[in-house]
Amino acid sequence: MKRLSTAIALLLLAFGVQATGFSAQRSEQLLQAHQQAVAAYAIKRDKPMPEIVDYRYGMPLDVARLVRQSGDPRTCEVVPRLMTFEDSQGTLRTVRYSVQSECINNK
Repeated sequence: MKRLSTAIALLLLAFGVQATGFSAQRSEQLLQAHQQAVAAYAIKRDKPMPEIVDYRYGMPLDVARLVRQSGDPRTCEVVPRLMTFEDSQGTLRTVRYSVQSECINNK
């Protein structure tokens, strides 16, 4: 019986590691897709590609036009997201921030 309990515990642990690895991989794919879309937008509008700046609490944001937000991996975890926007001067800006993603079971 103890062997069965240990085997189940190991399987659950392995599943948890795989799920975390999957969610990190999915999150990275969404960030890369965001950057590709922003690069296309920048080329089309003849603007330089913005650097990614980490958001700090209280940081003032001058958002005149939202360009794109990265997708939600729906993993019930805190994940990085990107938001790209044009400020009031027309400069492209990208901010990285953390957010609690939606859960898969949420409708």
